[in-house]
Amino acid sequence: MRLPYIIEEVIVLVLSVNKLIEAILERRSIIRVHRDQRMDDRCWLDDYPVWLMLNDTPEEPAKLPVHEEMMNLCKNFYVFRREPKADKIPPRAIRDRRLWDKDLYAPTLIRTNLIKELFKIQVSIKNHRDISYRHRTTEDDRMLYSILPEKMPADFRLPPRKDFLEDGKAPIAGCPAFHKSHDSCPKDIPCNTHAWGPCT
Repeated sequence: MRLPYIIEEVIVLVLSVNKLIEAILERRSIIRVHRDQRMDDRCWLDDYPVWLMLNDTPEEPAKLPVHEEMMNLCKNFYVFRREPKADKIPPRAIRDRRLWDKDLYAPTLIRTNLIKELFKIQVSIKNHRDISYRHRTTEDDRMLYSILPEKMPADFRLPPRKDFLEDGKAPIAGCPAFHKSHDSCPKDIPCNTHAWGPCT
């Protein structure tokens, strides 16, 4: 469910308590998928499902960018969204997955608090999306993940450069091989840009 990020626009929707909880869970789940990608599976394309929770995000492109443009995006991702080590688990982290969303079912929870929580998530997504004057970094990703109640860390490590940006593990891994896998996709149908091609 795509929603606005202006609190007055959220309020005017008059979402039920169940719908608010559903929307919060949907967003938390998508952000968790983004956070929990590892190594080769980490990619700038993972941003789109998160950003699409906002009602004014354009639809995800139906095809991958041309090779040169895509490789520039992959190189920037490798430079700015990679760390040599996984982040440490902070002392306040909630390790038990069964407890991650318990705040949404507290007996004292009221509708106003759910609206505030949804609004907070929407603004965090907007802040992550609307970075135009510099490159997006691991710190921006950390800020996005920080809205999750469990405070679990991310692992920003990526494969060696030759395997991620070159053909070190082609044709089974690497940005060039991924792009090439979609070369034979039919021109008249959208590609699944989150899976290896060819798409049928």
